[in-house]
Amino acid sequence: MRTSVPCPNCQEAITLDDFEDFSSPFTMKCPYCYAKLKETKVTPFLLIGLIAIIPVLIFITKTLVPLISGIISVIEKIPSPILYTAVLYPFYALYERFNGLVMFNKGNLQLKKRQ
Repeated sequence: MRTSVPCPNCQEAITLDDFEDFSSPFTMKCPYCYAKLKETKVTPFLLIGLIAIIPVLIFITKTLVPLISGIISVIEKIPSPILYTAVLYPFYALYERFNGLVMFNKGNLQLKKRQ
């Protein structure tokens, strides 16, 4: 497993912690030279996987809410979007960690072309 990837612009080492700090795969910048980066090898597959899993996660939330509301009755009064966020955020955090690991180890960083 690699511990760093060189920036295509300045050749400074970008670490896994830097990958985890990126807000999304579309807003990656080198922490040293601030060059905009893109990854073209694995990002499309990771996004397709995320789109495919969203309905499953919503179904899990819809199933868990009645079960939890039997124990904690206040849950029935909380709006659904807040519940979705609360229940799905741990899954999203795991996805982001997995996304960073895959992009870091199997990805191909390139500079974004200026238009």
